[in-house]
Amino acid sequence: MENAVLRETTAVAEAANVMATTGDVLAIGPQAINTLAGHPTHMNNVVEIPSESDEEFDEDNPEWTKWNCNQIRTKIRNFLGTKEMTQTAFLKLCNINSNSYYRFMNLKGPYGGCNNQTYEGAAIFFYRREKKEKKEKAKLKALKPKDRKRKATEEKEQKTKKLKTGDELLKKIQEVQVPEMDEEGNVPVYDDCDEIRNKINYFLGEKIVTKVAFLRALGDVNSNSLRSFMNLKRGAGSGAANVVYRTAYVFFEKKRILEGGKKTKKRLDNEAKQGRKGFPLRHDNGMRWVYVGKDESV
Repeated sequence: MENAVLRETTAVAEAANVMATTGDVLAIGPQAINTLAGHPTHMNNVVEIPSESDEEFDEDNPEWTKWNCNQIRTKIRNFLGTKEMTQTAFLKLCNINSNSYYRFMNLKGPYGGCNNQTYEGAAIFFYRREKKEKKEKAKLKALKPKDRKRKATEEKEQKTKKLKTGDELLKKIQEVQVPEMDEEGNVPVYDDCDEIRNKINYFLGEKIVTKVAFLRALGDVNSNSLRSFMNLKRGAGSGAANVVYRTAYVFFEKKRILEGGKKTKKRLDNEAKQGRKGFPLRHDNGMRWVYVGKDESV
C-alpha cells in the first residue's frame, strides 16, 4: 500500500515538472530553468517574467491581444535584433516550436497567424515585459529628484558615448574601397537576402548608431524601403530587387574589410556557386512555373 502511494506521489511530481511553463522563470542573470523534459538548463541574461496566475489575464478579453499579428512580428524582429536574447532562448521561454515560429513570421496581415502558438506566446512575453518596464519607470519616478537626475545623466552620457563611437565607425566604413566595385559603384553580391536581414538586425541591435544614420550611410535610403525589405518573407531572393539589399551588402562588405574579417564558408560557397555576377538583383518569392503536357499530370 505504502509503495503504491509513493509511486502515485512520484508520478504527480513528475507530471507537475513536465507541465512547468515559462512563467516559472524569475529574475535576471545566470540561472537554471526547467525544460519540458524537466532538466535544468542554464541561461544568461534571462528577461524577467512574472509568475503566472489564474487572474493574470481577463478570460474573455486577454490583455495581450491588444497587439495584432503584424505588430507582434515587428516586435519579435526588433527584440531579437537587440541580441538581448538568442532566438533559441526566446522560443524556449515563450514555449514555441521553431516550425510554428517560421510559419508565423512568413505570414502577413493583422490576422495572419492569429491561431499560431507563436502569436499567443510572444504576445504574452511582450505584455509581461511591458508591465515590468512600467514598474521600473514607476520606481524611477519615486526616486528623489536629485537621484533621478543623476541616473538620467548617467544614461544620457552612456548613450552619447555609444553614438559618438558609432558615427566614427560609419565614417571609417564609408572610406573603405571594395576591390570588386566597378566604375558605376556596383559590386557582385554574395550574401543572400536572409543573411543581409540578419546582419542589419544585429548591427542596429548593437545600438551604436541610429537607424537614420545607418540609412544615410547606405546612401540616403528611404526608411520605407528598409521596412519593406525587413518585413518580407524568408527566402534567399526575397527582396533582391530592393535597394536596401545591394547597398547594405556593400556597407557590410566594407565593414568586414575594415575590421579584417575573414569570409565565412557560406560566403565562399556562394562565390563559387554564383560566379562573377553574384546573386541576381531581382525579387524571387520562391514560386516556380511548371509546364504540364496533355498526357502528363503533376
